[in-house]
This record gives sequence, structure tokens and C-alpha cells, in this order.
Amino acid sequence: MNKLILNILGLVALGILFGCEKELNKYEGKPTVYFYDAGKTPAFNGDNPKDSTIMSFSLAKAQDSIVNMVISVTGAKSDVDRPYKLVINPKSDVVAGSHYEILNSNFVIKKNRLADTVKIKFFRRTEMQTKTYLLNFDLEENENFSPEMKYRTISNRQVSLVSYRWFVNDIIKKPGRWLDGYFGTFTRKKLLLMAEVLGIEPAYLDASVSIAESTAYGKFMQRYLNEQKAAGKTVYEDDGSEMMMGVSVQ
Repeated sequence: MNKLILNILGLVALGILFGCEKELNKYEGKPTVYFYDAGKTPAFNGDNPKDSTIMSFSLAKAQDSIVNMVISVTGAKSDVDRPYKLVINPKSDVVAGSHYEILNSNFVIKKNRLADTVKIKFFRRTEMQTKTYLLNFDLEENENFSPEMKYRTISNRQVSLVSYRWFVNDIIKKPGRWLDGYFGTFTRKKLLLMAEVLGIEPAYLDASVSIAESTAYGKFMQRYLNEQKAAGKTVYEDDGSEMMMGVSVQ
């Protein structure tokens, strides 16, 4: 019986030893740095991890837009600031100062924090109407952090934890609730004029506008176009044709 007890105690001791060793090994390397949107746990159905974002000006009135990109790290919080290394991938074809500007003065995980927010300002440019531009960020190793976790697999799809892409354009699209009967043939010029005259965001016509509002908007715009024509300021489309709203509001 004593021999059995000794054997059990010996196994317990070994278990404790190896358990402690495994726990210690978890802290031998540097903390890992990664893009939060790629590594996050979904908060609701459809909130899927991602390693890219499309930033389109097509249904906006603004000439620039500020977006946030969150950088996260693993491990315990620190009582000192810890810089991390964020670089622009050479595959990017945006032009700094023309297409975008990074508003952060440095890239640092502040003390007692486990994340940092990078603020990027994108500028609307004419060339974006025909081309989608790429701004690609990479996280690299430095004295504080390692990009050791490179990918995660979600539904047979690989998501990068250390490379994030922004696709930016101003390629116009016909709003989802654009009804030709009220608004007439869709054109970029007409959409932007409606947004200006009606005081709405173009995106409102994509998913929110009601039938009653569409009728009112169409009639108001046709009255505006008629008044402009009567004042000798006829509004023309880019192809030279007179701008008209839909047949249902004539």
C-alpha cells in the first residue's frame, strides 16, 4: 500500500513539474501582434473576421473619409509604451499625400493597453472613378512583438492576421432603390445633383428611401430642372442630353 501511495505521489509531482514547465514556456517568446478585424471573435451573426475592406466614395458626398484600423497584441499588459512595426506593402499603388494620409504620429501600444487604433484619411480623387486603388499594410517583427500568428482558417478560407488591405475607389453604382419611373435614367451627374439639391446622402437612395419619398424627390427634382431651364440654365447630362426625371413625375 505504501509503495502504491509513493507511486501516485511521484506521478502527481511529475505532472506538476511538466505543468509548470508548459506554463512557463508560454511566456518565452514575444507577444504576438495582429490586425484585430482578422483575429476577432464575431460579436454577432455576419460579423466575420476579415483581412480587407472596400472603401468606396461612390454613394457619398464627402471629399475625404477617415477610417480606423485596430492593431491588437496578445499577452499581458505592460507598464511602458511598446512600439510595433507597421509598414506599407510594396504592392500598394496609392500615393501618400494624394490618395491617403496616416494621421498617427507613431505606432505604439500604450502602457496598460492591448490595442492601438491607426487612423487613415482617404481622399476622393477623379482617377478613382475608373480604378480601384490598393493600400496594403503589413505587421513585422520588432523588439517588442512578433507576427508569429500569420493566418487563421475560417470555413476553408484563410484570413491573414499580419497583412491588411484597403481597396479604395469612387466607381459609381446605381443605388438599390433607384426607380427609373421616378428618377429617370441613372447617371452619376444626376445622382450627385439630387444629393446636393435634396440635401441627402446618395447612400440613402441605396437602402432607405421609401416609395412615397421617391415620388416626392422625383417631382421636386423635375420642378427644379424646369425652373433652371426657364431661367436659361438648362441642366445637361455629360452626353449632352437634357437631364430629365422619370415619366411618373412629369
